[in-house]
Amino acid sequence: MKTDANILIVDLKKIRNNIKILKEYTDKKFYAVVKANAYGLGAKKIASNIESLVDGFCVATINEAIELRQDGISKEILILGYICPENYPDIYKYGLSLTIYNYQIAEELNRLGYPIKGHIKIETGHNRLGFQNTEDHIEEIIKISKMKNIDLIGVFTHLSTADEENKRYTIQQEAIFSDVLRKLRPISDHVVKHISNDAAAIAYDFTGKYDAIRSGISMYGVYPSAYIKDSYKMNIEESFQLKSRVSNIKYIEKGEGVSYGREFVSNRHMKVATVSMGYADGYHRLISKQGYVLINGQKAKILGRITMDQMMVDVTGLDVKIHDKVVLIGKSGSLEISVDQVAEWAQTISYEVMTSISARVKRLYINEE
Repeated sequence: MKTDANILIVDLKKIRNNIKILKEYTDKKFYAVVKANAYGLGAKKIASNIESLVDGFCVATINEAIELRQDGISKEILILGYICPENYPDIYKYGLSLTIYNYQIAEELNRLGYPIKGHIKIETGHNRLGFQNTEDHIEEIIKISKMKNIDLIGVFTHLSTADEENKRYTIQQEAIFSDVLRKLRPISDHVVKHISNDAAAIAYDFTGKYDAIRSGISMYGVYPSAYIKDSYKMNIEESFQLKSRVSNIKYIEKGEGVSYGREFVSNRHMKVATVSMGYADGYHRLISKQGYVLINGQKAKILGRITMDQMMVDVTGLDVKIHDKVVLIGKSGSLEISVDQVAEWAQTISYEVMTSISARVKRLYINEE
């Protein structure tokens, strides 16, 4: 197998261990969220390695679901997002579950003439998808439950601030969800009811009341927010590392610029290493002026703008050679760069950093089962 300069190393054992830790928070169903290619880490490989530990999977699109089915995943796969009408037949063909959040869509599905499994989505304040807690919408859900070809197997909602310290809005959302379930009895008594994302599963005691949790980023060893990380200590471990290589070493003198726009101009003699990683690999350009990488257990500050395929770092006084490994996320010696640190440099969140790692970065999986 050919070796690539840029590589994302995913430790499947750590993901399995993280799931075991998260399952300590509930004795109910555990849905593993593997949408967006398992947050960039590789859905097919991860799903096949954790299927025995979970009760089902959540994805965003029908293509993500079909890929898992074609790869041999047999447990429930719930599609959380929109499906084009021309793809409706594939829901039945591949034995998928879908989110029903609109009466018109339910009618279209019912007219197909074959059974479709669905989870009703309730809108409790996120205002994205879902039936609202109104008399008209409650009536529509009751009508859907009576449709010949719609098999309702779940009801759920999504929380928008569960990862924040102020719990008021989350408690308000849960109260709305609970009220809808009360209005939908006996429908709600015979389906899987789920409300908890990672943050809610960790920070709220909803699991005694509902039937499942949906876990995504924590499965991969990343906390949903700084507040959750600081307030709820767990033993989850970041399960991936992003690495590159030194492609060149050069020396520059005072007054010489580095990279586009000459935003960095040296004020001294410097040793500069070129690294084969750029924004086309998913390493955000906004990191340019403040980030650093690790080479041989030492920090190397990024110089000038990160370019599409490469970037330059300051290795003055360091023992660094061409072909040396460069750590952009992960450990080197006693030092570590977390995905949260990279997100802070990029002025974004860890979710975006992970899902931005491009397809041209090779994924390497270790500790498979």
